[in-house]
Amino acid sequence: MANQPRIVVTGLGAVTPFGIGVETFWEKIISGHSAVGKNADEALSQWAPVVAQVPNFDPSKYLDSKLVKLTDRFAQMSLIAVKEALEDANLSDASVLKDYYSTDRIGVSIGSAYGGIITLEEASTRLATGQSRKVSPRLVPKSIPNAAAATIAKEYDLHGPVMTYSTACASSSNAIGEASYWLQLGKADLVLVGGAESLFTPVILAGLRSSQALATNGPDDFSTWSRPFDQNRQGMVMGEGAAILVLETLDHAKARGAKIYAELVGYGTTNDAYHETSPNPSGKSASLAMQNALKSAQLSTEEIGYINAHATATPAGDRAESAALKETFGEALDHIPVSSIKGAIGHLLGSAGAIESLACIKAMETSTLPPTLHCENKEESAPHDIIPDVGRAQKVETSLSNSFGFGGQNSVLIWKTL
Repeated sequence: MANQPRIVVTGLGAVTPFGIGVETFWEKIISGHSAVGKNADEALSQWAPVVAQVPNFDPSKYLDSKLVKLTDRFAQMSLIAVKEALEDANLSDASVLKDYYSTDRIGVSIGSAYGGIITLEEASTRLATGQSRKVSPRLVPKSIPNAAAATIAKEYDLHGPVMTYSTACASSSNAIGEASYWLQLGKADLVLVGGAESLFTPVILAGLRSSQALATNGPDDFSTWSRPFDQNRQGMVMGEGAAILVLETLDHAKARGAKIYAELVGYGTTNDAYHETSPNPSGKSASLAMQNALKSAQLSTEEIGYINAHATATPAGDRAESAALKETFGEALDHIPVSSIKGAIGHLLGSAGAIESLACIKAMETSTLPPTLHCENKEESAPHDIIPDVGRAQKVETSLSNSFGFGGQNSVLIWKTL
């Protein structure tokens, strides 16, 4: 809209099933590698035989020992991603950060479906089995969903708006979109936005398996079990990780000479109001979210250069998204490349929207589009061009990212080069 501040990305950070760091993630993604593999935890493999976990995760290499003790795995991942994002934005030194911004005007907006569920479930198990009659006084602050956002604020002495959004798989996408309003309304000058998720616990995996969301069988090659848009897909593969973006106003970014990756130009969010887990097969509300994002970006469907699909490899989910894309873009969809990176890293749930937005931004920066892996027999209703197998050299100036979640949550973000 006219006269509103323009919102840009000046820093990126990530912890993914490929390891620590944005460059590690991006190099593996565009080269067609898969981080999906057999679940090495025998106790958990009965519910999720195949997963995408962060390899050899050791937070003590990046965080001090006291902070590690006080935080759940999901918060640790967010802190590591924040550190990288601030370094990338040339704001890693606290004094430098405060030179450019009042800490009263720096916010944090994080998406997470469950928060510190690993901490919570471990404590519940000890009580239920009689191993202990009490829990740590830190149990609640470690496990509540806002633990990551609150810890980030505390570590960096940030006093602006600090919020946590929990809208299932749309959580971090909503966290990014809603935070953009703070910047547009003058409530903040810079916001650390994104998501964090780690849900490898018996109750969560058993619940997802019971709801028929997880892939429980597949080819002998475990790395291929996440199969977006494939006719033989069986369900999603659980992943984990965190992704953080530094969002600030264009004027502030220019004033400090920051590198600018992309501009956030569109945001749309709706609800299916249809079913607690299944998407509306018509895709109408998902399409409405895309239309709202396009309207806010003042872009036509023909101006979108790339679409990062939510496509989790669940039969109902992929089919509904295909219908939503067709309703939104019509014949133009045949000329727009569409891919899902979940074939490579599984589904990061509440963190999915953030890592997929990061993929959109890297695609525009490097003129390389990320591929859809393991789609050997594409479903007839799927988009025409899904960028199979390996990344494709192609310059694009606009990218649309879809995030859809349980409860009918739909969130869409549009990114653009300056």
